[in-house]
Amino acid sequence: MENKNEFTEELMDILRHWEFNGCVSICQNGTPVFEASNGWANYENKVCHTLKSRFLIASVTKQFTAACIMLLVEEGKICLENKLQVYLPEYVHSDKMTIRQMLNMMSGIPDMINDVIVAQLETEVVPEDRTDKEQLIYEYNAMSRPFTLSEVLELVNDKELDFIPSEKIRYSNTNYSFLGFIIERLSGQSLDKFMTERLFSPLGMKHTNCRPETASCPGYERQDEIIYLGYGRDTSGDGCIVTTVGDLSLWLNAVLKKQLLLPESWEQILTMIPNTDKECWLENYGFGWDKTGIWYQHNGGDMGYICFVFLSFEKQIAVAICENMPTLPLTEPAGRVEFAIMGCVDKYFE
Repeated sequence: MENKNEFTEELMDILRHWEFNGCVSICQNGTPVFEASNGWANYENKVCHTLKSRFLIASVTKQFTAACIMLLVEEGKICLENKLQVYLPEYVHSDKMTIRQMLNMMSGIPDMINDVIVAQLETEVVPEDRTDKEQLIYEYNAMSRPFTLSEVLELVNDKELDFIPSEKIRYSNTNYSFLGFIIERLSGQSLDKFMTERLFSPLGMKHTNCRPETASCPGYERQDEIIYLGYGRDTSGDGCIVTTVGDLSLWLNAVLKKQLLLPESWEQILTMIPNTDKECWLENYGFGWDKTGIWYQHNGGDMGYICFVFLSFEKQIAVAICENMPTLPLTEPAGRVEFAIMGCVDKYFE
């Protein structure tokens, strides 16, 4: 690329300005044009990040879960138009929504985390001797657990649907948690083993798995002080993957090349359904992806970890951003460091 030195210098200025803690990888046509690490992998011991740092990517996991479902579709083991009841009859409303509606976030199933668990936390009486810091850590741990199917069912089985399936789009982690359990049920393998054999290994993603405890850096919250939160614990299909930005770039470049799946499977994954609810922050959704302009994207956050991915077929660019601590809360026009990074990408790759 032209002006690579200026591009690199501007990006590094952005990372330092926001006190970014994590790693960034930007590729064009499958070749890295920018790779950098910045900040602390371990704040207490002042261990710096390297490009080998492994992060929980939280909800970015969903696009991998969707790809696994499409592998099963190609094998004739699941049909997108079938009701959830065919595969998970234990859910009380499973006769009302299809697998496709779950992938598109159009099922109406309540979000087990942001709806159910958050509501439970709001009604709990906080012990008088618990500090604000201790309460923050308690709440994070309540929302990040090694969810079993029985626990997810217990969280949502007594709840009504949020809306009639297909009526609109509303983000719900429960959709992809259920889909992860379906993958295990139909394949006879753990989600970790299935993803490793069918996605990670074929792409050479040697530093990637579905075991949150294997992250090389803990997660932190940034308030008046830096608060240690620890490691993620969610092992279900909505947010369990740990990886490096290098491995994540291998995945993003595979999506750009439409590898591993049939062309018709990628077409379904990347077809954006517009949201009829214009007041919702989510304007559209495919299968584990949403889209703004030319950029397909998704993000995730859990236990202080933050992950953003962006890709453009027009520009043949893939961007992977992984963090283990929020940045400074700057009042900048970009609003977030991730958008500042993308502003720089758009500037140099017109």
